[in-house]
Amino acid sequence: MNVLYGIPYQGSKTKIAPNIIHLLPKGKRFCDLFGGGFAMSHCARLSNKWDVVLYNELNPLLPPLITDALLGKYNYNRFKPQFVTREQFYRDKDKDGYIRYIWSFGNSGKEYMFGQDLEPLKREAHDFVVFGKPTKHFKQAEKAVTSKDIHKRRMQFCGYFRQRKKRFDIEQLERLERLERLEQLERLARFDLQQLEQLERLQQLEQRIKITCGSYTDYQHQDGDIVYCDPPYEGTADYGDSFRHNAFYEWVATRPYQVWFSSYQGVKGFKLVWAKQLRSSLGAGNSSINFECLYTNKG
Repeated sequence: MNVLYGIPYQGSKTKIAPNIIHLLPKGKRFCDLFGGGFAMSHCARLSNKWDVVLYNELNPLLPPLITDALLGKYNYNRFKPQFVTREQFYRDKDKDGYIRYIWSFGNSGKEYMFGQDLEPLKREAHDFVVFGKPTKHFKQAEKAVTSKDIHKRRMQFCGYFRQRKKRFDIEQLERLERLERLEQLERLARFDLQQLEQLERLQQLEQRIKITCGSYTDYQHQDGDIVYCDPPYEGTADYGDSFRHNAFYEWVATRPYQVWFSSYQGVKGFKLVWAKQLRSSLGAGNSSINFECLYTNKG
């Protein structure tokens, strides 16, 4: 089973994070200057190659979401996720990272994750699994879903539909995507800080993971830093076309210290360290084969 790193996020490096982390040298601090969904920082922390991980992200909605997840806000012992409606999503997505990225289609932060025709059925399934509310369409599943634990209830619910091949849209219903996404948030609270009280958790977090919000150009280099960047890729209209790639390449080229960065193949003027062929996807019907590459400005 593949390990999922960070939170669900469009363009996440979760599939190749271990490959990249393995290639980077040890140091005092891993500096993730385009932190995004925290996948690289998460994998770096688990590797124990660095004493401290610096997660930096320009998007102001992401650092609070990552911090909340690490501090255990989404632990099922205290958090029972209410269903987020289409109306609520479009009302609050520009001010709430949880709503924007966990409840959007493809984790893009743009469109609500369910079609209007499917939303009522999804809500019914959600409320049945999370709160045990009576259900109209899943009456026969009630005997199979007996646990009081949300994760186990989701697994029982999914297993029931897989076995019986009901006439619903099985792929859509059995996965209960938003609960899978919530469990990624919930896992972040366990990966490093274990079962600590809130104050202890905050103190441990501040010692091991530094979370900042700002531009990569705000970064101040320290001895022992290993600097990694995962900027928006050229030609990715969904989230990369507004980024000034030439300015970024100039910044990397002029650094007196070593910088590693990810991109697709074809970036000129830098050393290619590693490449892997992957299928990328920015949404349904929009996938392609590309080489994920790691470059550096030194060596």
